[in-house]
Amino acid sequence: MRRETFIRILTAIKLVSNNVSVVENFNNKALVTVRVPEIAGDSPKQFRSLRKVLSYCSYFSVRAEAGELVVTLEFNWM
Repeated sequence: MRRETFIRILTAIKLVSNNVSVVENFNNKALVTVRVPEIAGDSPKQFRSLRKVLSYCSYFSVRAEAGELVVTLEFNWM
C-alpha cells in the first residue's frame, strides 16, 4: 500500500472517531488504535467501506474494553 492511501484511510477513520492513536513508520508499518462505543453498518456503503479498510490491513483486532470497542489495525507500506 502507498503512504497516500494510508493517509486517506486515516482521515476517514478520524471522521468516525476522534479517539484515534497512530504509531507510524515502525519498520514501514503503521499501527492505528481506534476506541469507539459501537460499530454499526447501517447501509451497504458502510459495509463496503469497512470491508475495504480491512482489506488494506495486514492485521486487525477488535476487543471489548471498559464499555467500548478497541479496534487495532496494522498497515504495511512500501
